[in-house]
Amino acid sequence: MTASEDMVQAQRLRDLRASRDDLERRVHDLKLTRQVTMQSLPSIRLVQENDKNLIGKINSTLVNTVPLWRQQLAQTITIYRSGQAAETVKAASDLTNQLLEANAENLRQANVQARTEIERGVFDIETVKKANQTLIATIEDSLRIADEGRRRRQEASTQLEACETELRQALASAQARTRQPAQPPVSPAGGSR
Repeated sequence: MTASEDMVQAQRLRDLRASRDDLERRVHDLKLTRQVTMQSLPSIRLVQENDKNLIGKINSTLVNTVPLWRQQLAQTITIYRSGQAAETVKAASDLTNQLLEANAENLRQANVQARTEIERGVFDIETVKKANQTLIATIEDSLRIADEGRRRRQEASTQLEACETELRQALASAQARTRQPAQPPVSPAGGSR
């Protein structure tokens, strides 16, 4: 064999060994994959069991917890409403107490005013005394004015009588003059015109 043939043979041998090694690696990888796959079977079973158990737990929660939630929610609402009702009753009681106190105080004040007016005379004595003094002053004014009027009337009557007398005398004098004949006027020189 020649050297070139030896080289070709050596190359083939290397290629065969490389193919063999490659095949061994693939087989080894397949064995590893088989082992990992075999290991994943229990993992898959565990996940499936966990999922099944979780589904059971969720169903149990829904069956047991949701009614409990409903009950707790209803109880919370009832407690809230009871608290609101208690506050309303308290407010009503407080308002009633305030009204009772206010009405009692108003009654007291109204009673004091009413009793004061009931016990008061129809007229206050001060008012009666003042009215009496004013009436007396009015009567005295009336008497004084009447006396003064009477005095003035008497004075006027006296003056009227004097005036009437003077008027009569003047009329009598005038009548007497009309009855006498007219005399010529006397001149100062002693002669007539």
